[in-house]
Amino acid sequence: MIFVSVAYGTSKKTDRLYSGEFRIAKVEHPAAYVSAGLSFDTKFDFGKTLDLPFNDTYFSVPPHAPNGQIPKLGTLHPSMVRIAAAAFAAVTK
Repeated sequence: MIFVSVAYGTSKKTDRLYSGEFRIAKVEHPAAYVSAGLSFDTKFDFGKTLDLPFNDTYFSVPPHAPNGQIPKLGTLHPSMVRIAAAAFAAVTK
């Protein structure tokens, strides 16, 4: 069985970032915001992750399937890789 590590994400209190968090915001990173398929500015917390089985219980094809028949809403834009890596490193030291 394949498992996927998923980081907690929230659109609440995105103006405050703590160790292990990074934000994708429409004004700050417009290309990353569009690429991620977000509807609101969102922060992700690598301090709160879950390993979930990659199956239809947790991952299903979204309505209208904009990315084909896979459960993908968006992707991490290349401009966010260093920012996300720094947040991840902050919780894995």
